[in-house]
Order: sequence, then C-alpha cells, then structure tokens
Amino acid sequence: MKSEGQKQSQKHEKRLAKELGGSRTAASGAFWQRKGDVRSEEILLEHKWTGKKSKTIKSEELKKITTEAIVDGRTPVFGLHLDGDDYVIMLETDLMELLNQLEHLRN
Repeated sequence: MKSEGQKQSQKHEKRLAKELGGSRTAASGAFWQRKGDVRSEEILLEHKWTGKKSKTIKSEELKKITTEAIVDGRTPVFGLHLDGDDYVIMLETDLMELLNQLEHLRN
C-alpha cells in the first residue's frame, strides 16, 4: 500500500510529465537505462514531495540528477513540492542559457 506522500508524489509527477510534454519514468528511475522521475525531450527532472515545512536537500541529490541528465543529453531540474508550493532548482548556467534563448526569441 502506498503512503499519502507516495500518492501525492506520483500525482505531481503525472502533472509535470503532461505539462512538459514528457513521461514519468517507471520505478522512479531505479533502472539503469532510464533515470529521473520525469523526462521530456529537453529536461530530466528528479521530483520530491513533502507536505512538511522543510526538507533537507543534499548536494549529492543535485549532483546525481545533474550527472544523469548530462549523460542523457537533457537539462537537469530538481523539482520539489514543499508545504503546498512547487519549486524547481536548476544550475545557474542552465537558467542563463534559458533566459538567453528567450531573449533571442523576442528579438
């Protein structure tokens, strides 16, 4: 039986996959050939869900999704549902590249 946290996490992963035009990864990336929780053509996302007011994020979690995404040719994103709000963490260089691409499209 799944915990409430697991159910909510899967619900958020499904929503993110739909919004990103991607798919959820079976077994949350436990298989060697498909890592991350959600993948689209451009993004590999690791998602954590908690109803609590705080969550410790370790550098090894961020480095893991970064390495997996780079190997997979995608941009790494760490998604976090925390106390009712949704956040993403990404490398500053990826954010700057995204902003540069948006600026280029505007011109």
